[in-house]
Amino acid sequence: MRVATEEEDRLLQKISFYETDIYNLENEVMLCESEAKGIRETRRRYTVKFFTVILVCAFLIILSSGYLINIKADWRLTMAIYLASGGLGFFALGFLIYTIVFLFKYIAVTSKSPSGAAWAEKFGVENLDIKENSNLVKLSNLKQNINNNRKSLDESTAAYFELKEKNDKIFDEEIASGKRKADFNFDAYNSYIEVTNEWIDFNKLKVEHLKLVNRKKVIEKDVEDMIFNEDKCKQSIIWSLVLFLILIGTIIAFFIMSNFIEPELAPLLRMVTVLFFMMTGIVVIINLINFITKLPYISDSQFSLFIADKLGIEQTKKDLKDMLAEIDVNAEKIKEVNEEIQRYKDMFVKNREENFS
Repeated sequence: MRVATEEEDRLLQKISFYETDIYNLENEVMLCESEAKGIRETRRRYTVKFFTVILVCAFLIILSSGYLINIKADWRLTMAIYLASGGLGFFALGFLIYTIVFLFKYIAVTSKSPSGAAWAEKFGVENLDIKENSNLVKLSNLKQNINNNRKSLDESTAAYFELKEKNDKIFDEEIASGKRKADFNFDAYNSYIEVTNEWIDFNKLKVEHLKLVNRKKVIEKDVEDMIFNEDKCKQSIIWSLVLFLILIGTIIAFFIMSNFIEPELAPLLRMVTVLFFMMTGIVVIINLINFITKLPYISDSQFSLFIADKLGIEQTKKDLKDMLAEIDVNAEKIKEVNEEIQRYKDMFVKNREENFS
C-alpha cells in the first residue's frame, strides 16, 4: 500500500468538491422549483379573486339598476335612499371604485408586458412574470452548472484512476526492485481510505441518500400542509353555506315581519331587506367561486380534476394521493440505498483489515 501523491490528492479534492457542489446545487434546484410553485399559486389566487370581484361588481350594478327601476316612491326619496350613507348605491359605487383599482393592480401583478411591470412598481407590488422569468433563468443556470459539474466529476475521476494506475505500476516495480519500501505513514491522511471505483460509488450513494431524504422531508411537509389545507377548505365551504342559510332565513323573516309592522316603518324594512338581499347575492357568488376553487382540494372526481386543470390548481386531492405514494416509494429507495451503503462500509472495513493483517 502506498500514500497518495500530491497530484492524486489534488484530484481527490476536486472529486470531493464536485460531489459536494452537485449536492448543494441540487438543493438549490429544489428551492427554485418550490418557488415556481409558489408563483403559480399566487397567480391563481389573484385570478380567482379577480373573477370574484368582477362578478360581485356586476351583481351590484344589476341589483342597483333594478332597485332604481322598481322603487315607486318619489324620485327624490329614491335617490336619497340609494345614495345615503350605507345605502345600496353608495356601497355599489364604492365597490365599483375598488374593482377598478383592483383591476389595475391585477394587471400590474400578472401582466407580461413592460407597462405591467411599470404599474407594479407604482403600486408597490411584485410583477409575477419578472419574478418567474428570474427564477427560470436561475433554475436553468443551476441545471447547467450541475451538468458541467457532473462532466467535470467524470473527467476528474477518469484522470485520477488513470494516474493512480500509472503510479501503482511504478510503485509495484520499485517495491519489486527494492528501490523503496511500502508506505505506511498515514499521519497526513487521518481518514485515509484507498480510493477505488467502489469508493467513488460509495460517495455517490451518500449524495443520493441525502437527496432522497431531503426530497422525502419536502414531500412530507407538503402533505402535512395539504391535509391541513383540506380541513380548512371543508370548514370554509361549511361555514359559507351556514352564512348563506342564515341570510336566507333573515330575508324570509323580514318578509313575514312586513305583514305585521306599522306602515310608516315599511320603507325602512324594504331598504333593510334589499341590503340583506344584496349581501345574500354576494355570498352566493363568493360561495360558488369558493366551492369551485376548493373542490379540487377535497375531491379527486373528474369534475374537480377538470377545474384544477382549467384554473391551474396544484397540490390537489389527486396530488395528495400521488405524493403519499411517492413517500412510500422514497422510503423504499432510502432503505435500499442504506443497505447498499452499509454493504460498501462492510467491504471497506474488510479490505482495511486485510491490508493491515
